[in-house]
Order: sequence, then structure tokens, then C-alpha cells
Amino acid sequence: MVKYAGLPSDLPDPPTPRPHLGDPPGEGAGSASRMRLASIADDSDGESPFQEARTMDISLRTTDFGVSPSTQPSRRDRAMLLRMDGVGAGQVVSVEQLPFSLGRHATNRLPIDDDSISRFHARFVCEDGEYYVEDLGSRNGTFIQGKRVTRSVIKDDDWVQLGARVAFRFTLTDARQEGLLRKLYESSTRDALTGAYNRRHFDDRLRAEIAFAVRHATDLGLILLDLDHFKKVNDTYGHPAGDEVLRHLGTIATRMLRTEDVFARFGGEEFAVILRGASTRGASRLAERLRDALRDNHAVHEGTQIPMTLSAGCAALSCCGAPTPEEMVAAADRRLYAAKQGGRNRVVASD
Repeated sequence: MVKYAGLPSDLPDPPTPRPHLGDPPGEGAGSASRMRLASIADDSDGESPFQEARTMDISLRTTDFGVSPSTQPSRRDRAMLLRMDGVGAGQVVSVEQLPFSLGRHATNRLPIDDDSISRFHARFVCEDGEYYVEDLGSRNGTFIQGKRVTRSVIKDDDWVQLGARVAFRFTLTDARQEGLLRKLYESSTRDALTGAYNRRHFDDRLRAEIAFAVRHATDLGLILLDLDHFKKVNDTYGHPAGDEVLRHLGTIATRMLRTEDVFARFGGEEFAVILRGASTRGASRLAERLRDALRDNHAVHEGTQIPMTLSAGCAALSCCGAPTPEEMVAAADRRLYAAKQGGRNRVVASD
């Protein structure tokens, strides 16, 4: 019998005892789970002298995977929506404070910015322990499992679609699984070191925010930030100190930005901020506040203060020739380069 114990040793496995026909089933198996493996032999005659089944004894303790065993059965009493489309794919939404409404209007429990759905599109209600979806007279309809409905019960793992594009999976789960789903979403959209959004999420959000700005005839601001002489920090204090500086900037930015702003790690020591409704002037004012905050509040690593400054380039949709992500990023990047060439520790908001 082979015991699973990590990497295989250089020694051959001990011979596997053959089962006796008279032994009762499962005798000597203990409490560990057993996996039946078919014996495979390579014989030139096509027949193997070992025809009986062999067993491998594998301990499947939950503590081996960092999970504590639970004596209490889990209660799947939490209704959740998992976003399945677009920039929000993977987002986890709790269906709470019923009735739970969805639509474009900001007063909905879940506001959704998509022009294919109505201002007040649909809602979830719970009656006698069952969940229902009710369409609120939407223009493009509400669908469950591909069928258009006005009111219908919704079951665990059903798909619900609003309009032409917005889709969710409805699920009933427990607190532990909800936490896991949220962690998975965070890990797919966030930079692990700084807590900022990652580059992929930034690209998706910038496209979505430009579409929103064009649709609502509003402006959109963009800041590109770069830490000055960051390589010197790594060379002088070491890479762990450099990591602490990056985390420090992430903390400062998170405290100063609005909920709807998007702070992302653009690459290396370069960061980006998307500012809904902001002009170039508004983006420049925020960049100056960020620059001042970093200059006046030093990062600390192992008791050593590390002074840092940043340079920034600002742009807005209104100053771009075409409403595209490429135009906005190019404009902000030109101005960031000008700030670097002009001596660093400054903000440039015009060509």
C-alpha cells in the first residue's frame, strides 16, 4: 500500500499485498479515503500477470489545504449575483434589502451603466422562501435561462439577463463561499502589492468610462503618475523598501480619491487615475494634491524614512482629437514625459 507523503523517494515502493477473497470489504482501510487505481502493465503478449486491483491510501484531511474542518453544516442562505459580462465580469453582488432593484438610475440597489437596460429595469423579491425576478416594464426585457419573463421564480445557478448585454448568474451560497468568491474577484482585478487595480482592469474601465462620458456628454479626466528616481530607492535601500514605497503611494491615493475614481497600477512605478466628470484642470488639481501628500509624508521601512516625489501628466477627453483610450493615454503620457524632462516633482496639464 502506497502512502501519499509529498515527493516520491528514490527507493522503490514496497510490494502491494494482494487482497484475500475472504476479507470483509474495507477491512484495514482506517478512516482515510481510498482511491482505486487500475493496474497497468506493459506485456508483449498483451496480458498482465497482475490482474487484481491495487489501492492507494490517500489522506484527504481538510487541514492539508489550510481549511479547518467544520462540524456544523453550511447554510446556503445568501442570495448572490455574479456578473458574467463586460468590465464587471466576476463581480459579486449580495441580493439584500429586498426588494432589490436593478437599472440605470442611481437610486437602484444595483445601478448599472448600460444603455441597453432601462432606468428601473427589474427587481428581486423573496416570497415564502423562494426568490422571484420581476420585470419593471423595461424596454429590452428581462430573461431567465434565455426566456423572456415578466415575473418568474429563479433557482440556484440560473442565468438572468437584462437587456441585450448585462448578464448575471444567481446563486445561493454560505458565508464562507461568499468570501471566497469575493477574494477571487479581487485577485483578478487588483495588484497584490499596492491594492490598486491592475492594468487589465484599467484598460477595460477606461473604455467603459469613455463610452459613459460620450453618452452623457460629460468630460473625463486621466492622470499618469510616475515615482521619481525609483531605481535609486531600490539600489540604496533594497527592493523591500521599494515595495514599501509603492504600497505607501497606494495608501495615499486610496484615501484621497472618490469612490467612483479608478486608481490603477499602470506598470512598474507608474500609476494611473481615471476621474469621472473631471476636466484637465480638475485632474491637475488632484495630481498636485497627490504630489504634495507624497512629498510631505515619507514612506517608512524598518525605521528608515524614505523621501519620494512624483511627476504627473494630465489629460481629459475634451482635449483629445478622438474619444478613444489611445488618444487619452497618449496625451497624458506626453505631459508626463514633459514633467520628467522639466526637472521632475511637477505636474504638467498642457502641451
